[in-house]
Amino acid sequence: MSLSFNPTQTTNARGSFGTGWTGLIQGTALDSPSVRGALAGGVLATTETLPMWGGVGISEAVPSSPMTAAGTFGGSIRRAALLTGTVALTGFSVFDQNHSAINTPQSPVPLVGIGATMNLYRLGSGARIAVAADPVLASLGGGVINAQVSWDFAQQRLVPFVAAYAANVITNAVWSAGAVTLTTTSPHGLGVGSVFTVGGFVPAGYNGTFTAIAGTTGSTIVYALTPDPGADTVQGTLAAGGGALNVRVLSMQLGTSMVVVFDPVTRFATWNGAGAAAIILI
Repeated sequence: MSLSFNPTQTTNARGSFGTGWTGLIQGTALDSPSVRGALAGGVLATTETLPMWGGVGISEAVPSSPMTAAGTFGGSIRRAALLTGTVALTGFSVFDQNHSAINTPQSPVPLVGIGATMNLYRLGSGARIAVAADPVLASLGGGVINAQVSWDFAQQRLVPFVAAYAANVITNAVWSAGAVTLTTTSPHGLGVGSVFTVGGFVPAGYNGTFTAIAGTTGSTIVYALTPDPGADTVQGTLAAGGGALNVRVLSMQLGTSMVVVFDPVTRFATWNGAGAAAIILI
C-alpha cells in the first residue's frame, strides 16, 4: 500500500536570501571561536535620543554603585562623541545574539530602545566587525591594513583620516553658487576632503555633516550645499572631531553591502543593500 502525500509549499520573502550575494551586513561580527567569548552587553542610557542599532561607535560607562537593576545587564551604553574624553569611543554595538531588538515591517532594521540591552564588542577584543564606510576608502585596496582612518560620529561610518581638531565657534556663514563659506574664530585644522559636522545654526539648513572642498584653509571652511538655506540668524559651531581610530581595515565591500539608513522624521531604520562597508579589527 502507498500513502498519498501532498507537502505544503514553502517559500521565502523576496530578497531575504541570495545565492550570489557576497557583501557585508553592518553591525555583525565575523565568526571567531577565540573571540566569541568577548561578546558583551549593556543597557541603552536614558539620555539617548535615538534608538541603537548595530555598527555604532559606543561609549560604555561603569555601572553605578550600588549597582542598579539595569546594571546587572552591563554598563550604561550611549553613542560616543569623540575618540577621547568623557564620552570616548570604547567599542562597537553589534546585532549578534541580541534578542531585545525590535523590527517591524516599516523598520526592518532591529532597533533597541532606552532601557533595553545592546550587545557590543569592546576595543581590544580582537573582534572583526562590519561597519558602514565612506566609498572613497576603496583607495585602501592593496595597501597595508594599518593605514590611518577616522570615525564619523555623526553618520556612524569609517572615513579617511582627518587629524584631530577642537570645537570652534563660527562667526560668519555665506552661501553662494551652491557652496557655503564658514569663518571660524580660530584656525580649525581641516583640509580639503576632511569630514566635519556643524550644528546650532538657524535656519537648520546649514547644519549637518559635510566634506570640505577647495578653499578650505586657516579659519575658512567651504562645503557644497543646495538649495540656499537663507540668511543665517543664529551662528553655529564646528563640532570637535577627527583623530586616528585605532583599528585595522581588513576588507572593503563597495556597492554590495547592507548598511543602516535611519530616518530622523519617521524614526524608522531601513537597509540600503547597495552600500559600502568595511571589516575592521578592533
